[in-house]
Amino acid sequence: MAKILLLLGLLLMVYNVLYGLRLKRAIPGGVMGERGGQMLFLIAFFALAYLAILLLTWSEPASLLLLLLSLVLLLGAVFVYLVLRLVDAIVASL
Repeated sequence: MAKILLLLGLLLMVYNVLYGLRLKRAIPGGVMGERGGQMLFLIAFFALAYLAILLLTWSEPASLLLLLLSLVLLLGAVFVYLVLRLVDAIVASL
């Protein structure tokens, strides 16, 4: 179960990176453009971290700690998605 949650979190983070790239192109320059680039860098960094954690824990036996880690990471990916949707709505209203 933990591996499935980690994989779902990784897939959602990959989607977040693609969504962030699309959003970065839509953001005008200035402060929003600069912060958008920083946000996209952090999203990509965390997507790579999700991949690293998935690879490092792939052969580990199932445990409660791994399940909790997987759940926290999945919820983190959902949070990033919600923030991206919020930024998208803000940019659309400008």
